[in-house]
Formats: sequence, C-alpha cells, structure tokens
Amino acid sequence: MNTNSNAASSSSWRNSDDTFRSGNTGTALPPLNYTVHTPKRRLRIIIFSVLIFIEAGILPLILFYALKLGAHLSVTVNLAIITAFVGTFSGHKFGLRMWYMWFAKNGYEYRPIGSGRWGVDMSQILISIGLGGFFVPLIIGSSITPASPPAVAMALPCLMITICLPLLLTGLFPHRIRMPFRVSSLPSYEPLPPLTYTYVEDIVAVDGGGGLQFRHAWRERYEASTVMRKLLRDMALFWGFGGTLIAGALIAIAWTTAQDVGYGIGFGVPWIWAFVWTPVTVWWSRKELARERREWESAPQLVHREVSLHIKEGKEGEAEERIRQNNEEAAIKQNKEEAQVAERERVENRV
Repeated sequence: MNTNSNAASSSSWRNSDDTFRSGNTGTALPPLNYTVHTPKRRLRIIIFSVLIFIEAGILPLILFYALKLGAHLSVTVNLAIITAFVGTFSGHKFGLRMWYMWFAKNGYEYRPIGSGRWGVDMSQILISIGLGGFFVPLIIGSSITPASPPAVAMALPCLMITICLPLLLTGLFPHRIRMPFRVSSLPSYEPLPPLTYTYVEDIVAVDGGGGLQFRHAWRERYEASTVMRKLLRDMALFWGFGGTLIAGALIAIAWTTAQDVGYGIGFGVPWIWAFVWTPVTVWWSRKELARERREWESAPQLVHREVSLHIKEGKEGEAEERIRQNNEEAAIKQNKEEAQVAERERVENRV
C-alpha cells in the first residue's frame, strides 16, 4: 500500500473483510511505471498472438478439412496428425514461464510478492489446469478408434471454462472468496479480488518483464483507486460470463450437430469470441483509465478510497531469497578462505 496515503488517512471502517480508508485529496494517482507501447513489447504481443492462433485455430481447422476432403484420410488418422502438431508453442511458453520463476538468475524478480524460492503465480497454475482441459479431450478424442471429433471439439471450450469460470466467480463475489493456498501475491485465506487483478499482475510481471516493481505498483494502484477496482470487476464479469456461457453452448453443439459442423464451430467460435472481446476490452479500459485520471485530478475524494489486500510486502519470500543468497555467498567466501589457509599450511609444512 502507498505509505504516503496511509499516513494521511483520517478514518477507517470494515467492509467485505477488507480495510477501507478515506482518501487523501493531496495524494497523486499511484503510477504503474509500465507500458506496452514500445516497439519490442508490441512485436512480442503480435508474435505470441499470431503463433497461438496458428497453433490452436488455423492448424486444427485447415488440417481437419484438408486431410478429410483432400487426402481422404480416415477421421482417426486425421485427428492423430492434428494432435501431433498442436501444443508445440503453448508448451514452450508454459515451460518458459516456469523457467523465469524458478531457474532464471533473477528469478525472484518474476515470482509473486512474498512467495518462496519455488513459488509460482496463480496464472501458471490456471494455465496448467487450462492446458489439461485442452489436451485431455484432444488426446482422448483422437486416441479412441474410431476417433471422436465431438470430443476433440471440446478442447478449446474446456480451456475457456478453466480460464473464465474463476473470473466469473471472483467477479460475482469480490473480496468474499478465500483459498487455503497462496494466490500469486495474496497470502492464503485472504479475500480474493476479481481474478482480472491476478491475471494482469502475473502476465505483465512475468511475460511482460515488469517484475516485482510492477507487482508492487499494481497493488498500490488497485488499493488506491475505486475506478480501477470497478473496472477489473466489470472485466471479470464481462469475460467470465461471456466465456463460460459460450463455452457451455459450444460443448452442447459439438455433441448435438453433425461431426464436421460441430468440430468447425468448436475450434472457430472461440477465436471469434476472443477477436470481439479483446478490442472491446481495450476500448473500455482506455475509457475508464482516462476517467480515472480526470476524476483523480478534479475530484480525488470520489476516486481515492483505499482497500487493503493484506499483501505482506515480500517479508516472507523476498527476505528469504536475500538471506539464501547471502548465505550462499558467505559459504563460498568461507570455503575459499579455508582453502587458502589449508594451502598456506601445506606450503609451510613443506618448508
């Protein structure tokens, strides 16, 4: 939390298990100190979007109909070939995120606030579950004989449910759901904000290179701004409700229509949904961020109302990481000194 605004707070009360404080009209809007509007970051976003679209959108559709209508392959062979291609890039991206948090030299910069040496963010956990939801129907549907296009067509809808249902639940019940384990930077059993907060924090910190600096800035912005909190809840409901509803409909369609039709709808409609929801989200977010800044400057008492997420500012994980590194450096130094002493003793004994 912003320490300046803490000192200036004049009153407090309880609501939804979190602490709220009246705003300090003299406090500036906490900056995020991050932007995607750089050539390198824009290029990385474009490359990621194109490759993931090719892997999970274009390839499954083109190969399915081309191999069936052009090469006249059986549906079992057809889906086996598709399964062999799908998952290459997404698996690489999943492993790369894990590498950043666990094995990179500055891995502590990517891990959540307060997490330990082997901590991972919640997005990585949900990605794991989502990939499971994607590959289980894909592999089962292509492995049985004859293969089942309706089962394979459930792959993307199942992925949508694993991502969107938590958004919907945390959007409907913000700061009321508690989990018995750490959710990114939030300690266990603390009330959860809408999961959009966690997705933004994790993706920008790890994939976008914002690191711990962004996690702290993002936390301060969320705690200070009512506009930001409302925006993230609205986004959670927007993506959560739409994605869950559409995914459920796609699963029903896959099993109640002709196999070729259900397969095409199952792999095509999720991308249409993403291509519609994404620009709406960008427009909506820009509009609300402009309103946030405008109202913060003109009527900050209406915008600046703080809420504590009870994040422990890295006192657990980051301190442990520094202690571990200091201990390792001290051990290396001690070993070198002991080796030098032993060498001097050997030389003196020889003399």
